[in-house]
Amino acid sequence: MDMQFLLWLQDIRMRAGTAVETAVAVLSDTTPFLVVLMCLLYVMVDKKKFCHVLFCYSICVTLNALVKITACVYRPWVRDARIVPTKISLAAATGYSFPSGHASAASACSMQMIKQYKHNKLLAVVLILYICAIAFTRMFLGCHTPQDVLVAVAEGFLALLATAALMAFVEKKEGNDKIVFAAANALIAALVAFALLKPYPVDLDAAGNILVDPKRMQNDAMFDFSFALGFIHAWFLEKRFVKFSTDGIGAKQRILRAAVEAIFGLVINLVIYSLAKNYFDKRLAKFIKGYLYSFAAAYLAPLVFTKIERALKW
Repeated sequence: MDMQFLLWLQDIRMRAGTAVETAVAVLSDTTPFLVVLMCLLYVMVDKKKFCHVLFCYSICVTLNALVKITACVYRPWVRDARIVPTKISLAAATGYSFPSGHASAASACSMQMIKQYKHNKLLAVVLILYICAIAFTRMFLGCHTPQDVLVAVAEGFLALLATAALMAFVEKKEGNDKIVFAAANALIAALVAFALLKPYPVDLDAAGNILVDPKRMQNDAMFDFSFALGFIHAWFLEKRFVKFSTDGIGAKQRILRAAVEAIFGLVINLVIYSLAKNYFDKRLAKFIKGYLYSFAAAYLAPLVFTKIERALKW
């Protein structure tokens, strides 16, 4: 039934034409930019609120990666040759299919923002529509089945509950953040070991070629696990050594902070990751990239712009 639904959407997509397909693909791939936006809002608008958002996202992508490498569900076009995904979306359709990484990311960030701005009804409506739109686009483009996106949205909700419990625990007693820090390190280490050591299905096509290379399927998990680890490290260190604030900051500070974040992002993506993937195993390169993204966004960049602001007496 799920494949019949995708075939129905595929027929609509092909009749709609390239322009519609491209527009839907562009909307579908906004989730990475959503995470970047959350990092910027964390340092430019409201540190506490968007710390919760980034926590929720980190928990959700960790859960999503674990489910993906445990279930090992192939993409729709691997399971059914009649499914023809749009070419423009294939670059982002990495890893296993179940659950959808795009839909889980959109759900985690959006749900947490709705909670943090619970009195803003218009924002809530827009974000709910955004979750629905991302879920639909992943199916419309042939990248995911209905169950992929439904479970992904459920993951976002579970991450929302987990974040609330975690933050309540941290705020309950001084020193509880150390427990969270230690537990997160142990958990991510265990998950990385699980991802690398567990058995994966190796199915062959009629010509004897591997349908899905397990090593390629581990790449996304390495990125997601390391992003969560990097954020936990950044959160823990920032609380102790940086302690930046978003209260009462002006336009100059916001521009500076955005610029510092952008510089770190470009260096990581264009220099460090480019070198890492040329010299290391792709899984290690992805781990380095994921870790540095969140660690730089939540700790290194605040460390730098705080020193600049203090030097300039802003």
